[in-house]
Amino acid sequence: MSISISTTTIDALKNFLSINKSINIKPGNVLSTLSVNKNIMARYEIEEEFPREVPIYDLSVFIGALGLCQSPELDFTNESCLVIKDSVIKSKSKIYYSDPDLITSAPEKELEVDVADVSFTLSWENLLRLQRASLTYGVQDLCLYSSDGSMHMCVTDKKNETSNVYSIELGETDKEFCFCFKMENLKLMTHQTYDVSIHMGRVALFKSTSCNLKYWIALEPNLDK
Repeated sequence: MSISISTTTIDALKNFLSINKSINIKPGNVLSTLSVNKNIMARYEIEEEFPREVPIYDLSVFIGALGLCQSPELDFTNESCLVIKDSVIKSKSKIYYSDPDLITSAPEKELEVDVADVSFTLSWENLLRLQRASLTYGVQDLCLYSSDGSMHMCVTDKKNETSNVYSIELGETDKEFCFCFKMENLKLMTHQTYDVSIHMGRVALFKSTSCNLKYWIALEPNLDK
């Protein structure tokens, strides 16, 4: 059996590579990944339907093989390897399957979360501004907090009281809270707006507003404001 693979799915695989260098694609139309430290999980419903399990130890090699094609087609006939064909340039690659036990894989069922403590929408433009500020100031703490009835998100260094800070106001709130991430853990697909919810002060769920793409990201210890 063979399937064509879209550029959108390839883009998702490239994003997932930033979370885990390996992936175990399960039968069906869902790509999922889990970081080795198990603090980042992602799940994306794709247009393709994979007919069998595809455990890939080196995802970068798989992505590179797809990049050699103009119109990649995946052939699952061989039990020991995935064959990548391109009918346009008449090429063929073989990617041998890994032992699934060597791969840190996401659970098959979607992670269930309780009622949200706080919810907000984070645009790609604001996320990009925060990422740029993090690089400019050399700080890695990303904090969501309330102040004077407003919700803010800032980048800072929690351990340095005189740290440079860049903040963006996200809306109004009647709650008191402070939730913190590590900027390096926000390995989100680009050019997406996300509906974000915080659950039990421990995990944040990022849901794309334009496609069925979700990330669960563990929070860091709180920053007192």
